[in-house]
Amino acid sequence: MYQNNKSNYDMPFCGLTLKLYETGKKAPSYEYSASATKAKFMCSLTKELFSLSQFMDWYNKPQVQAYVKAGYSLKWGSKVQQAKETKYGADSEQVVTCFMVKPYQGGQNVDGMKPIGQVMPNVTPPQYTPQPMTQAAPFAPDNAVPVNNISDMDDEIPF
Repeated sequence: MYQNNKSNYDMPFCGLTLKLYETGKKAPSYEYSASATKAKFMCSLTKELFSLSQFMDWYNKPQVQAYVKAGYSLKWGSKVQQAKETKYGADSEQVVTCFMVKPYQGGQNVDGMKPIGQVMPNVTPPQYTPQPMTQAAPFAPDNAVPVNNISDMDDEIPF
């Protein structure tokens, strides 16, 4: 299914990036925004611009499909950074990126503990050796007598 070759995971960054600009408002209002009709995502590999409706066109590009075939998956991320160009006096911008990430390798347990096989020494358990059968000891003592009347078994409880 996937080509698990180490060289497949040494590929350059692949993602679509969109810049959102400061609105001058504070939360709970939106602090950063961009026009959905005018904003364009930029591909990190080809530097082509894509609108939101062209996302699948980008995903089906041969350069991106190489990542998919290598086992990479999509992930969203964002960061706030200093704006290179100050638009309308804004000094920061938010960069939203949909990018390809390496598949999970699973090297460590969730709790950080080593598996038992790595902690316990490799000791072989003792082998079973058959033992000869012995005579079972009698269950009842020698002076035991059978009970004929069940009412004799009841103890008198004083009230």
